[in-house]
Order: sequence, then C-alpha cells, then structure tokens
Amino acid sequence: MTNIDLDKAPFVAPKPEKIFGTVDTTVDFLEALGNDKTLKRTLSALPQVPMRFYRDNVIAYEGDAAEHIFFVARGVVRSCKIFKHGARNIVAFYLPGDLFGWTDLQHSLSIEAATDTEVLFLKRNVLLSIASRESRVASFLLAATTNELGRAQDHILLMSKSAKCRLATFFTDLWLRLGKAEYLDVPMSYQDIADHVGLTIETVSRTISDMERSKMVTRVSTRRLLLQNRLAFGHMMN
Repeated sequence: MTNIDLDKAPFVAPKPEKIFGTVDTTVDFLEALGNDKTLKRTLSALPQVPMRFYRDNVIAYEGDAAEHIFFVARGVVRSCKIFKHGARNIVAFYLPGDLFGWTDLQHSLSIEAATDTEVLFLKRNVLLSIASRESRVASFLLAATTNELGRAQDHILLMSKSAKCRLATFFTDLWLRLGKAEYLDVPMSYQDIADHVGLTIETVSRTISDMERSKMVTRVSTRRLLLQNRLAFGHMMN
C-alpha cells in the first residue's frame, strides 16, 4: 500500500466512463484468465457457478481443511482472527477477481462474507493439476499470491502509522483495486475497517470527519466518498 504512484499504479486500468467503484459487478473466473478457447475447455472441469453468502456468513472456519481455493465473483470477503477475549483482527479483504487460499493446507483464519457475496469454490487438487500443465493458470496463481503477500507486508508496516495515514492508505488502496473510479463506494462496514487498520470505530469515524474538514475527502453519502486531494493522500502514505 505504501509508496503508491497514483498515476502509474499497476492495478486495474481506469476507464473514462467509470464513475463509481463498486464490488457489485460480477467477475467471471474464466474471463479473468483470458479469452483463450482452448484454456476455457481445459478449465471446464472446474465449477462455473459461485455460491452465494449473505453479509457476515462464515464461508470457512479457522482450522478447517483447505480443500478449496476461493475466487471472489462479487462482493467482499474478509479473512479474520477472533480472539478468546472477543477482539477481532481482519487480516485481509478480497474483492471481485481475487483468488486466495491456495497456499494453506488448513485454514489459519476464518473466511467470512463482509458483504453479500458470491464465491467460486475451486477444488485445490484439480486446479493445481491444471496449473502444472497450463502456464497461464500457474502465472495467475503466482500473481495472486504475490499480490496477497505484498498487501500483507504493507499492512504490517501500516500499523506503526497514524490513524489518518492508515485510513488514507486504506481508501487509496481500495480506490485503486476498484478501478480508480471518480467516486469510491466503500462496501465494508466502518467496524470492519476499524478491525482491519487497528483502530476503534470511533477513531475511524472521527478521522474521516477530520479528513472532510481538511478537504481531503467529501462524504457524498454514508458509504460513498470522493477522494479530492489525491496528492495529499500520496504524501501522507509515504
């Protein structure tokens, strides 16, 4: 998340007609891998219909055998750890088009729906078998893992920053991952954001209000933001 060049970020390319960044647009797994017909035939053995989960439903429990790899088709999924004293730490959010869960043989975290979501369950041994023969699938898995590890490292470093820096980084990263639209629809709850960036929900709300007063953001509605001063965001994140 840190040291992001807002003009040269290697995420989803912006589309001029895109006004709202949203997680409600469904991403097809086969389309995400490309339009090659031969590859699509090879992947036809995999499930094509995602399962639907309502907000806060558990997708996989901590400690479960990781027999499947997950592909988010729509909505937001979170991975989290709930401690005995009741505190919760959200380690990562996964957005449409994200593939995750293939590096663990057992789930070390709970996987939950942060919004109403659709998730494709891909049999681990089948997908890895295909990846051993298809370089494009192997590259897709490698890219997914590299991105996830990079975000995890950035998240650890972020915990030493100020509240305003944490939120500026979170919103910028979300804006980039959703396609750099003019308006940012924040799909997850403020409590989820707080548990991800290591703040209380009161601090999150107060910091967003401070960002409004300093003209960094405009709160168009409860969950819709306009990131106004992106230069200030960039300076704050570095």
